Amino acid sequence: MDKYRITHNSKFKVTFDAGETVGVYGTAKEAQKTSNDFAQDDIVFRTARTLVKKAVDRLMRIHNIDRRTAQDEDAPGLVKT
Repeated sequence: MDKYRITHNSKFKVTFDAGETVGVYGTAKEAQKTSNDFAQDDIVFRTARTLVKKAVDRLMRIHNIDRRTAQDEDAPGLVKT
């Protein structure tokens, strides 16, 4: 799960688990709100990604195509939009 850390020197810095700074704030409350917002966005993103994957998998089963064919723009029989 994605994690955000808050560190404090003269300002409050919110850092992503990978070490990337996502913001610097004047108060702990602002930093905590940002950390919570990013964590919530991560949950929404993971949920959306899962739903899209399930929808694509279902369409592939309905049309009897594999993932490689589905990703091939020039595959015969696929309708281009």
